[in-house]
Amino acid sequence: MRKTILAAFLFILIQSLNSQEKLKPGFDAEECKKMLEISAHSVDTPWVKMSVAYPQHYNLVYRSDTVGLKNRWDLWLRDDSVGVISIRGTVAETISWLEDFYSAMIPAAGKIKIGKGKDLIYKLADDTAAYVHAGFLLGLAYLAPEIVNKINGNYIKGVKEYFITGHSQGGAIANLLTSYLHYLPEGTIPGDIKFKTYSSAPPKCGNLFYSYDFDYITRGGMAFRIVSTLDWVPMMPFTVQTIYDFNKNNPVATVDTVLMEQNIFTRIAAGLIEKSILESLNDARDILIKYLGEIIFKVIKESIPGIKEPQYAATMDYTSCGVPVILIPRNDYFKFYNYRKGMSGIFMHHFPGAYYYLLKEEFPKQ
Repeated sequence: MRKTILAAFLFILIQSLNSQEKLKPGFDAEECKKMLEISAHSVDTPWVKMSVAYPQHYNLVYRSDTVGLKNRWDLWLRDDSVGVISIRGTVAETISWLEDFYSAMIPAAGKIKIGKGKDLIYKLADDTAAYVHAGFLLGLAYLAPEIVNKINGNYIKGVKEYFITGHSQGGAIANLLTSYLHYLPEGTIPGDIKFKTYSSAPPKCGNLFYSYDFDYITRGGMAFRIVSTLDWVPMMPFTVQTIYDFNKNNPVATVDTVLMEQNIFTRIAAGLIEKSILESLNDARDILIKYLGEIIFKVIKESIPGIKEPQYAATMDYTSCGVPVILIPRNDYFKFYNYRKGMSGIFMHHFPGAYYYLLKEEFPKQ
């Protein structure tokens, strides 16, 4: 009898421990280091000469095929059954780089055609004024269906909590994936699955209204953006703000009314200045949309049969999203990461190794 009671007690205790949430709100430096280790190991195997440690207590359980614009994702599993969805960043192939620079914006909700007989219906924000990076959305579109299938398949195995992570391009897609999973129709994935996002060195993936939405749905400390102040990639893509990116109720919209109250010479002078500024901003925006939208798409469609060009939004007003974790290089950093010529110098402050060094310096293990 006592053995039966003890066995029942142990079973209840184990079930209780397993049911406790493992992902806690707030920035956790050790979690962040592990996510960066995992992102660094998104490169092809064998893993040799790695500048970042192997993520202890995590195991790579699945690696997807390379699809779309050379996109790929990994599924890792922690010893306590917490999953990690890791999105690979840019690789050294033209089509992968084109994904980064294909930065005209499209609506944050809609439908895109990504190949013959392949469509993705998506929603990444509630606000109809929210727009996102066309290239990163394409990357998401090729990965998302399989990720959803894996989440559902692992649910019956007890995996109900996931980190979402990625470095560089992978970080931007990780943010879009966070939004995509949040807005999936009810019943697509189980409602009790929990996600926490660590995005390192991400370029911007949407406009201000997308960022508002992202920060709202992840409020309370469930999404972080890790950035080195010397890294140029988080400053991308090229950004232009025009009067049309403001909320309608703004002082610029009423400037003509104010000018009508001035004398004729003031009206003429101020009117010319206003027209010159606003037209210059609009022209800059239109040039970016033409070259970073229409022209790049013509190159992309040569590699992906059946893809359809989307309708671009009249905006290039990019804004960062996620709670910022800022890494400021100090003197010792420059002993290892100093100026170099060539491509290695251009990306010196962007590679995972540099971020890993800064994380360990900023957040030494307790």
